[in-house]
Amino acid sequence: PSSISYLQYRGPAQAIAPTTKMRALLSAASALLLVQQPLVHAAIPTSYIDIHQITSFTKTSNIERGFLFRITASESVFSKVKPPKAPKWATKSALTGGAGNEPDHLKHTNQMNAKGFHPTHRLMLPPSVDEFLCNEAKGSADYNNPVGNAASAVFDQDTLLSGYELNYILVPRGHCTFEAKARSAQRLGAAGVIIRNTLDSRYRLIDDDAASSIYNVNGPDWNNTKWPVDRRDYECGTHQAANHVGWRAEIDTASLDFSPAPYDGSTNNDLLTGPAVDGSLCAKEPNLENFLTHCPSERCLLTGRNASDDGSKLEACCAWDLYVRMGSDGDDGDAVPQEEEEDIVIPALFVTMESGDELYDVVVDAEAQQGGESIRFVTIVPYGRWYPSGHYSSIVIWALALFTLWIASYESANEYRSSWKKISKAVGDGVLVFQTSAATNGSATGARRERAQTEDTVDLAEENVDFELANEVEMANRNVSVSDNEPSDVIPSPDGGSFTISDDADVDDFVGNPSSSDNNGASNHDNSPISTGASSFAPVPTEDEPQAPDAASNPPQQQPQRGHVQSRSNAEQNLELNACHAVFFVACASFFLFVMFFFDLGKVIRVLYGLGGSVAMNQIIFHPLYDKIISSKFVPEGVSARLKTNAFGNLPGCRGEYYKWIDIASAASGYAMGIAWIVVGLTRVQPMTSVYYWLIQDVMGVCFCILILSLININTIMVASILLFLVFFYDIFHVLISPLIFGKSVMIDVATGGNGIDPSFCEKYPSDKACRGALAPLPMLMAIPWFADFRGGFSMLGLGDIILPGLLISFAARYDSAIALVRKCTQASSTSSGENNAADVEIDSVGQVNDESGDGSSSKRYHYHLRRVQKALFSGYFGPLMIAYGVGLMIAYLVVWSTNSGQPALLYLVPTCLGTMLFLGWRRRELSDLWRGPKVMKKANRMVALAGRIPEPRAVTVTGTASLPADSTMV
Repeated sequence: PSSISYLQYRGPAQAIAPTTKMRALLSAASALLLVQQPLVHAAIPTSYIDIHQITSFTKTSNIERGFLFRITASESVFSKVKPPKAPKWATKSALTGGAGNEPDHLKHTNQMNAKGFHPTHRLMLPPSVDEFLCNEAKGSADYNNPVGNAASAVFDQDTLLSGYELNYILVPRGHCTFEAKARSAQRLGAAGVIIRNTLDSRYRLIDDDAASSIYNVNGPDWNNTKWPVDRRDYECGTHQAANHVGWRAEIDTASLDFSPAPYDGSTNNDLLTGPAVDGSLCAKEPNLENFLTHCPSERCLLTGRNASDDGSKLEACCAWDLYVRMGSDGDDGDAVPQEEEEDIVIPALFVTMESGDELYDVVVDAEAQQGGESIRFVTIVPYGRWYPSGHYSSIVIWALALFTLWIASYESANEYRSSWKKISKAVGDGVLVFQTSAATNGSATGARRERAQTEDTVDLAEENVDFELANEVEMANRNVSVSDNEPSDVIPSPDGGSFTISDDADVDDFVGNPSSSDNNGASNHDNSPISTGASSFAPVPTEDEPQAPDAASNPPQQQPQRGHVQSRSNAEQNLELNACHAVFFVACASFFLFVMFFFDLGKVIRVLYGLGGSVAMNQIIFHPLYDKIISSKFVPEGVSARLKTNAFGNLPGCRGEYYKWIDIASAASGYAMGIAWIVVGLTRVQPMTSVYYWLIQDVMGVCFCILILSLININTIMVASILLFLVFFYDIFHVLISPLIFGKSVMIDVATGGNGIDPSFCEKYPSDKACRGALAPLPMLMAIPWFADFRGGFSMLGLGDIILPGLLISFAARYDSAIALVRKCTQASSTSSGENNAADVEIDSVGQVNDESGDGSSSKRYHYHLRRVQKALFSGYFGPLMIAYGVGLMIAYLVVWSTNSGQPALLYLVPTCLGTMLFLGWRRRELSDLWRGPKVMKKANRMVALAGRIPEPRAVTVTGTASLPADSTMV
């Protein structure tokens, strides 16, 4: 994620809230990263090892093969090579086990023989002179040079071979790093290394140069011993561990051996391992029946704390025996500098104490039976656990991103479409009259004024079009009447003044100008009881109802409509970004990203995101949904009217605040789901494993994208180019360059929740306060789980990968809609003036211009819809940019799949989307206009302002005996 910034927007209630006053807290922060990798969790077994025993008889040359058992192992981080992946069926049974006559086994055996998959290796113990493979790390050997140093005791001086070529080495843990052991095994020529966990690896000397024994004349002296760590290595039952693990015993020190210092594993391990029947000193104290329940590892570690006053007894607690994700530990201490160390290209596997001891015993028994008439040794077949090569979740999140972007961009241009509907309906009802220059030249149109040659006239495409309010005569010709019992659909103007659209960008208010050709226009305008600059209109008395004497001087005052807010233009409703905003955004994004990298703010961000998501779900989902439900025919009118009334308007202190019952219900639904999401995120170690958590997070992400793109606009591709250019390099730096500076990717570390908490600790103590929600990634992304994958990963897409390209794509959608609005008004004005054949051009009820003739056959309808689809996809800018976005995101996913690492999605989205926009603008010779700001959008915005000032139809009921406007009731 790039940053967490919060945009507080307070504008027209219709733009963000159904009530008059509401503040929406929006996370305009954007996760600028495409991540596809396993979630942060404790180490899990990723490989299998089939164990076989081979016996070769020297006299008969017969070979007996016997499958013994299968164990699991975890892989290392530093190794470049993993064991080959097994087929899917091998997850349930051993790959090379069983009788060998099963269909899947026979088929795979033939494939192994033909292609060399999953080869067999002999398992051997380390050299006796280097039991832990740590001599190189200590500087006493150099296996790169087998002659002239301690390595000569390992290598054959004639052949210069170690005898470990193409074999695996079973190495105990301890005395040096995992990476040092693996590199030494590689230099010995081994095909791989298996590191087994041991009890004695948990004890170390503080000073290695001290005496080798911890005994003195007074008994054991443990001042130079570094004991195992509580809660990391063992659990005594004093903490709330997972599955109630915890065991404590008191061990007599006389029964143990501490020479050589600090701990003699060959003697003590057997005394601290297994149940009581095996002679375990740990299991004998105090309750035998509870030992296996509270100590599943069946092993104990000495804590270094005295269990008696005289020091004759030591405390022992249950040892943790879990898998370890072996990571790189830097310089391994050998003679080769760290920057010159060769890469490790052999598999390095880790097994637990239980599996390691079992494997060690088998190898020792086999080597003990060498000689005589038979030779016995142990072979292994290591292979990786099966997982799908691709994930359907990647396709699902790709489709979800396209759907979200299409909805958000389409809704950002909704005001142009809704304005055309209002304008076309007003023209059809006679409230507005199109007047063109062609229509004013003939004498037949003398009733209309001539086109005003002023700046107030809007140039629509190729033609100048004015709008004027219909006068009483025209209204009468359209059969519009006001009766006693029938409400009127429109309210005519008393003066017949015309409305024109101002070209002055600074003029926000719509002005109704009287006809310049009317000699009495000025006086009528001055003496009119209704100001044409206002947006409210009073009922006009008819000839049968004379006007009251004081009606002109005392016009009736229209009652304010609660909750009614007039529409504004696009520039007034939305926040328009400029170049300074783009630079400031990227600078703030970098600052907040580094703050989140160095400080753990995940829980605070999760709470704020959940609250903001509650508001977004309320506005985008619940309020429109509830409004649709209560307006349906299934809800009684009384209940529907009650839900739409003010809830607390009459309470003391609530005057002027209008919260309707539907607002309260929708807000309660949004906050209930958001708060529940926050609770799950703050109480679970890895909340992404909860279906509710990631599903609601995706829903909130979609709502955020729609809401942000509807409030924030870019009106020039110059600003879009600056913004996308900056975030392009911003993403590259924080994903690809930052590891060279900080040792790890800043972006990936923040996005995946890298907060320094050890995942293995949270696996042991999931209820610990520090572990609650500690492993969850930041929420500003969409996530779909990997199905049928033991790694438990997710396909993730940052919201910034939708919002930032979405600003450009929403601009394209609004530009196409602005052109359509201007064109439709031009075509409609041409139709009303009689310039086009009405049979060829028809304006439907929603303002669509249908130029379609024929008998309406299915073939023609098919071709008609096909042309519409082709026009939507390939004409204009919105369709091509949506295709470019889908292609760029698909390329990003292909790179993620091929490299198996997270990728900055903007690295692929910026060139495809911005390049497509620039290329189309250059080819259509519109690039200059798009770069500075399209003029057609300015015209369309003034038309939106006009549509916002068209009076809504109001029913007017005139009583039979009423003669004064004050006696009339306006609804």
